[in-house]
Amino acid sequence: MVAIQRTRTSSSVVGIARLWLLMFVPFAVLPFVFISGKVVPDSALWGHAVFHLIYLPILAVGWWALWRFVREPSNLALRVIVALMLLCQTSGLFGHAGELVAVVQGGFFSAPYSIWSENPHMFFAMFALGGIMASELLLIVLTVTAAVQRLLRRSPRVTGGQAPTSA
Repeated sequence: MVAIQRTRTSSSVVGIARLWLLMFVPFAVLPFVFISGKVVPDSALWGHAVFHLIYLPILAVGWWALWRFVREPSNLALRVIVALMLLCQTSGLFGHAGELVAVVQGGFFSAPYSIWSENPHMFFAMFALGGIMASELLLIVLTVTAAVQRLLRRSPRVTGGQAPTSA
C-alpha cells in the first residue's frame, strides 16, 4: 500500500512538472517574444499571427496533458483543481482559435494593427485571456495544494517521530 501511495505521489509530482513546462513556460515566453515588441518589433505585425499559429497547438497539448492528469491523483482536491483548469484551458483554446480565425480573416500576416481592438478578435481574446490566466493561477494553486498534501502525508517514521498507537 505504501509503495502504491509513493508511486501515485511521484507521478503527481511528474504530472505537475509537466503541466508547468507545457502551460506556464510557453505562456511566459511566447507573448514576450511575439507581442511585447522586445524581440519581434511592434512594426512587424506578422508577429501577432505567428504567435497565434504557435500558441494554439501548445494550448491543445496543455489541454491533453490536463485531460490525462485529471484521472491521476487519488486526492479529490487535486482532481477538482485540475478539472477547473481543464475548463479554463477549454475556454482559452476556444478564444485563441477564434482570435486566429479573426486574424486570418483580417489579412493574416498582413493584418492591420487595428485588428487587435476590433470585434471579433477582442470578443475571442476575452475568452482566451481569461481562460489562460485562470489556468495559470490554478496551476499555482495545484502546486501549493499538492505540496501541502505531500508534507501532511509524510509518515512519522520519515520525520523521526513515533506513530501514535491506540489502546
